Amino acid sequence: MGRPVIHAYLTPGVYRTFPAPSPPPLALVRTDIAGFVGFAERGPLPEDFLPGFDPALVALRLTSWAGFQTNFGSFLPNGTLAYAVRGFFANGGNTCYVVRVAASRPPPQGVAPDRQPMAASIPLPAGPALPVGTLAGPGAGFTGRFSLAAGVAPESLVGNLITVGRAGLSQDVVVLAQLADGSFLLAVPLNAGFAVGDAVVLHPTASIVAARSRGAWGNRIRLDFTALDAGAFGLRVTVDLGPETLPTEQEFYRTLTPATAAPVLQAQSNLITWSGAGAPIWFDPAGPVASRVVYLSGGRDGLTDVTLADFSGSGADRRGLRLLEEIDEVAIIAIPDAVLTTASPLVAAPVAVPACTPPPPDPVPVLPPDPTGVPTPLGSDDRLTLQMLMIEQCERLNYRVALIDPPAGLQPQDMSLWPSSQGLINRSARFAALYYPWLSVPDPLGPPGATRLVPPSGHVAGTYAQVDLTVGVQHPPANVALASVSDVAQDLSDLQNGLLNPQNVNAIRAFPGRGIRVWGARSLAADDAWRFIHVRRLVSAIEETAQRSSRWATFEVNNATLRQALTHSLTVLLEGIWAKGGLLGSKPADGFYVKCDDTNNPPAVTDAGQVICEIGVAVAAPMEFIVFRIRQDVTAGDVVEA
Repeated sequence: MGRPVIHAYLTPGVYRTFPAPSPPPLALVRTDIAGFVGFAERGPLPEDFLPGFDPALVALRLTSWAGFQTNFGSFLPNGTLAYAVRGFFANGGNTCYVVRVAASRPPPQGVAPDRQPMAASIPLPAGPALPVGTLAGPGAGFTGRFSLAAGVAPESLVGNLITVGRAGLSQDVVVLAQLADGSFLLAVPLNAGFAVGDAVVLHPTASIVAARSRGAWGNRIRLDFTALDAGAFGLRVTVDLGPETLPTEQEFYRTLTPATAAPVLQAQSNLITWSGAGAPIWFDPAGPVASRVVYLSGGRDGLTDVTLADFSGSGADRRGLRLLEEIDEVAIIAIPDAVLTTASPLVAAPVAVPACTPPPPDPVPVLPPDPTGVPTPLGSDDRLTLQMLMIEQCERLNYRVALIDPPAGLQPQDMSLWPSSQGLINRSARFAALYYPWLSVPDPLGPPGATRLVPPSGHVAGTYAQVDLTVGVQHPPANVALASVSDVAQDLSDLQNGLLNPQNVNAIRAFPGRGIRVWGARSLAADDAWRFIHVRRLVSAIEETAQRSSRWATFEVNNATLRQALTHSLTVLLEGIWAKGGLLGSKPADGFYVKCDDTNNPPAVTDAGQVICEIGVAVAAPMEFIVFRIRQDVTAGDVVEA
C-alpha cells in the first residue's frame, strides 16, 4: 500500500507529508582496525565471565600503546604480543582489539588447577591463628601434605593463609587448591628445613586482596598499610619492580575501612580487588602482617599447557580467534605467538653495590619461577592449522585479511619454497599476506640497547593502518618505512628479493639512507586477479560499505525511484575512490559501473522482496573488472562475487 500524498491544500492547517526515501551519505568503512591474539602478562580471559558474556569484555578495544600497558601489562620474555602491539601503534595504527591466550579451560576439557592461570592474592588475618594439624611432608615444588586434626576439613585451608613452623623457623603461605592426590597446592614452595610434624596453623580471614587479573605479574604487587583509628587504614598499592627500578604503577588510598575497601577498589583500582566479610584486619605484632607490608603471591600465567584450541576456539568455545570473529570492526588479524620460539629467561646482570651501602628497609622477596610461565610452542602442524583458520575466517566474513608470520630462522631460499609447500597459496589466500623476515626490535627486558627478534605482523599491521588513514585503502601498503625497528633478521639482496616476490612473499628490506621498508604488497592468492592485497582490501571495503549503506532500502517500495537512489549513492562513493586514483581510467566509466535497473531486477526478483545492485570495479592494478552483486531483502543482505 502506497503512502498518502496530499495534492492540494484547500483550508488552513498543518499537513503531514512523506518525502521520498533518500540514502544516507556514503563513506568507506574503516579498514585500519586490527585484531591481535596472543600471550599477555595480564588481562581478562573468557573464563573470568559467565557464559554468553559480551565479547567486548575480553576482546578489549585499545587506542594507544599506553592502553595496552594499562590493560595487558608489559613485555613477556616468552611472548611477542606486546612487541607486536607496540609496533602497530608506532607505525601509524590508532585502534586495535587484543585477546589474551592462556590454558584457562578447567577440567575435564582443560588442564588441572595447578596448570591454569591464577590470580595472586593475600588473605588478611582477622585474629590469632588456630592449630589445624601438622606437616606430613613438604611435597614437590609448590605442593605440601598436611595431617589435619580431627574435625578440620581440607577445604577449610583452600584460599586461606596458613603458617608452618616450629621454634626458630616459620613461613606464611597461601593454600591455593587441593589436588587430586590429596596434597595441597601452595602459593610458594616451602622453605628448606621443615620436617614432618612441624605445626600448621590457620589464620581466620578478614578480607582477601587479589590481583585484578590472573598472572604471575600479581606476585610483584606490594601492599603498604597505615593503621588508623577505629579499624580504618591507609593503603598504598605498588607493582614492585625491584630495589633498582622506580615503580611505574602505584595507587594511594588515604582512608579505607573493611566495609568501604571493596567498593572503592572495585571502582578505582586497576591493580587489585578486595573481598570479604568486612571484619577488621589484625595488625597484631605477632601476626603475619605485623610489618604492615605484604606481597601478593600465587599468581600464575598458565602458558605451559597452551594448545591450538586455546588460540583458535571454536563454536561455543569463545576464545582466541573465535572471539575476534564477533568484533565487526576488525579488518586485519594477526597472531604473532603462533610462530613463537621460546626464549631463554632473562637473567639480570649483577649490580655492584658499595660495601658500606645499608640494606633496603623492605627487601623485595625472591620470587620463585612460575612453573606455568614458559609456553610450549605450537608444532608445525598446529601452527599451519591456526594460520589456515585465520584465512578461513577472513574468507567467510569477507571483510578482513590475515597477516601470516613465517617461522623463525628460514633462509631466503627456504622461504621462497615455504608458502607453496604448506599449501598457503590457494584461492582462499587472497584474504592473506605473508611478510619476511623477522624484525629486530628494542627489548626493554634486556640491558640498555638490547634487541629481540619478533614476527613482523604487528609492525606491518601498523603500516596498513597508516596508509589507510593517510592515503586510503586503495593504495598499496608498500614502500613504507618501519618505525620501532632496529634491523631485519635477514638482509636481503635484489637477487634474493627476486626469489621471494614470485612466490607471493613480501620482503622487508633495509635500504641505506632510507630505513627499513615494507617492499611488497602481494597476497597469497593463486589467482592473478587478486595478486595484490590492497585489491582484496579495497573490494572488501566497497562491498561492506555498499551492503551496510543499502539497509535503509529495506521495506521501501521496490520501484524505479528506489533503484535510481541506490545507483546514485553507489556511484558517488565509487567516483570518490576513482578520483583518489584507486580505480583505473581517465574517466569514471573506465573504472567502475553500477547496474540497478529492470534488467537485473525483473518481476521475479521484486516479487521475492529483493533488490539487486551489480557493481563492477577496475582497481588500479593490472587486472580486468571485478564484479559483485549486492542483494538486499527484509531478512538480510549478502554479497556475491562473480
